[in-house]
This record gives sequence, C-alpha cells and structure tokens, in this order.
Amino acid sequence: MIFVVLPAYNEAEVITPLIEQIRAVARRRFLEPVKVIVVDDGSADDTAARVRALEDEHTLLVQHPHNRGLGEAIKTGLLRALELANPDDIIVTMDADNTHTPGLLPRMISTLEGGNDVVIASRYQPGARVVGLSPWREFLSAGMRWLFQILLPIRGVRDYSCGYRAYRVEILRRAFERWGEDFISQSGFSCMVDILLKLDRLNAIMTEVPLVLHYENKIGKSKMKVAKTIRETLRLAWRERLYRLRHRKSA
Repeated sequence: MIFVVLPAYNEAEVITPLIEQIRAVARRRFLEPVKVIVVDDGSADDTAARVRALEDEHTLLVQHPHNRGLGEAIKTGLLRALELANPDDIIVTMDADNTHTPGLLPRMISTLEGGNDVVIASRYQPGARVVGLSPWREFLSAGMRWLFQILLPIRGVRDYSCGYRAYRVEILRRAFERWGEDFISQSGFSCMVDILLKLDRLNAIMTEVPLVLHYENKIGKSKMKVAKTIRETLRLAWRERLYRLRHRKSA
C-alpha cells in the first residue's frame, strides 16, 4: 500500500480537489491501493470538515487540537502511517496547498522501487521548474541549497527542503527506533532538512526526480515565516556540522 501524508493548516479551499487528484492518479496509473492521511494542524477554517466529508477506507483524518507547526504535523502523519503499514509499503509526504502535482507519484514510486530508500521531488534537477514563486524566495531557496551542499553534502540530494518525498517504510521505522520522537526535532519548516540529515546518518540511499512546482496554485499567503525558518535552519546546519566533525575525528 502507498500512504500519502498531507500536513494541512487552513487548506479548506484546495484540500478536496487535491485528494480527488491523488485518487484519480491512483486509478489511472494502476498504483497499489492508496490511503491518504490528512493531519489537520489546528486549522481555523473548514479543512477538517472537508476531509471528514471524504473520509472512507482510503482517506483518514487526524486532528491536532491547536496549531503545532509543520514538523509536528509531519511527525503525527508518519507515525500514524507506520502504525498501519507493512514492511514493504511506501509512505509519501506532500504539501497540502496544491503546489505539488500528484501526477509525479508514479515516477517517484517506481524510482523508489529501483533500490532507493528516499526519493525527493527536486527543484534542482534537469527538467524541474518553479512557477509563480517570487525571485526573492527563489534566491533564498537557492542560497540554502548551496550552503547545505557545501557544508553538509548528502549523496544524491540537491533539494534539502522540499516536502514532496517518497520513503521506504523500513528506513522510517529505523529512524524512529533510533531517535524516537526526536527523529523530527524541528517544529517549523526546517523539519524537512532535519529528516534528511538524520536519514543520512543511517546511510539511507537517496535520489531525486525533477519537480514542476506550481506555486501559482497556492491560495492565500505562505504560512512559512521566512526569517524564523532561516534562523532555525542555520542553527540546525551548525549543530549537524559540529556532529560530523566530531564523528570524523572519532572514526
């Protein structure tokens, strides 16, 4: 089975068509059974009600009573999927704001089944495009990418922060067994970097496929607080850099 985890905060206007698109891709491309797990992270709008109207054996709603941040929503969704999953299942995470196209799912899953532990939908692979993102945000994203590739390189990875990923169940189970809930220790958007850095310590095999990011589909303002995310990500990078230096000396 394929589990698709959608962390959602105030996405009432797009969550229904997104779930329907995921279902349509699964039907058209003859994917394995797909179960969508929506983690409503304390939304103030009708996100939960829209998902509840679709809830069936293939769609599950999990709710946080108040907003706890992207990292906590991702953690809740992954842990719920792992409770339901068999060892040979696949877990996918996607943004719930309709900027990630479900049509990429078959390629990501087939790439994962080619021997990888993690497949990232990347903005930095040949064939990728970013549509509708401001030049300033593109500049910041590119700067973070180069910072991590220089200081904390991970083989096969260029896009450290994109939330559209496919994981083997077993690599996630190993990560939670090692770190417990501290596997995802960042509550904000830097959690996506945190996950990759820890999986790299487990020698996970990672690769990427090109993503067309449709930011023009996003309704309303971004929920990411840019200055806070930069601070958290830089602190995370510094801690990981120190860890790698200590590990290299003790090896």
